[in-house]
Amino acid sequence: MRKITLLILLIGLCTICKAQTEREKAIDLKNHAVELMDNGKIDESIKILERAQQIDPDFITIPYEIAFAYQLTKEYDKSIEIAKPLLKHPDVFDLVYQLIGNSYDLKGNKAKAIKMYDKGIKKFPNSGKLHLEKGIVMASQEKWFEALDIWEQGIVADPSHSSNYYYASQVLAQTDERIWGVYYGEIFLNLEPNSQRSAQISKLLYDTYKTCFPIKNNKWGLQFSHKATNIVLGDLKDIKFSFETIHNLVMEQGYKGVEPEFTIDNLINIRKQFLEEWNAEYAERYPNLIFDYHDFLIKNKMFEPYMYWTLKGGAENEFQIWKSNNASTHSKFIEWFNNNPMSFPDDRKTNRFSY
Repeated sequence: MRKITLLILLIGLCTICKAQTEREKAIDLKNHAVELMDNGKIDESIKILERAQQIDPDFITIPYEIAFAYQLTKEYDKSIEIAKPLLKHPDVFDLVYQLIGNSYDLKGNKAKAIKMYDKGIKKFPNSGKLHLEKGIVMASQEKWFEALDIWEQGIVADPSHSSNYYYASQVLAQTDERIWGVYYGEIFLNLEPNSQRSAQISKLLYDTYKTCFPIKNNKWGLQFSHKATNIVLGDLKDIKFSFETIHNLVMEQGYKGVEPEFTIDNLINIRKQFLEEWNAEYAERYPNLIFDYHDFLIKNKMFEPYMYWTLKGGAENEFQIWKSNNASTHSKFIEWFNNNPMSFPDDRKTNRFSY
């Protein structure tokens, strides 16, 4: 009996080892095929992926990559045909829904695309990618505020996915809720600091800040949000006002004593004074990961280079003058910043719906 048991065990182990070896071979082929695909050799990539699928027919990533390759060749029906059965696969993942939805969109069938994204969101409610794609399709139909709603749902669902911030910040910067255009834009820059989109959002951030601080009759003004209510600073500890109202109130303290001229240097002083007042009274009642990060930057003497880096897209000359005078500080900041990214703890989620 012991010999039979041992034999069964050995057979089982051999089967597992064989399966592992086949999976490893399939993965190697898949990786090579993806590299070819990235270099534009789509037909060659598909042939190799089909070989990999013969070796390991249960590995869902391989038919997904085949379907993606056909999408790249604009054979959208073929892509959908290959990808659809994967929806019933036990290891299905959100990118399968994204791939099928994108193929429908590229075919011009936006209704089916949205339906597929909705199915994916139902199964994967925390998928930032699926919210992103649905919002893009809405925006392509000029349904801007419906798209904004979807992108912000994506921000809530997946706070570390950059693209929903990218699109939402651009829409909000054109509205009376510029406050969220500013803060979504800044979060985006922290999540995606080195891309062409980063330069675009850096300029947007500078331009939006400038609109938020209009200067009239040699005095600062505030136009961050239409939700802000004018109140008198006093004992507000037991009253819950909107985040936008308190933000407006504290920002008035921020520009006290600062010369009414919009420069990055003046904005740095405003934000520092704002943060000092905010931390003293409101940080716990209105948790905000951006202000937490600003505080962290100030404590590490990195706030000034951070603000110049953040806003350089809208004030290139001002940034270059500062950089030429602070080359060492700038270099230290880049290294420090790469090692100290903004974090996204669950208890500090920052969006329009978190207050």
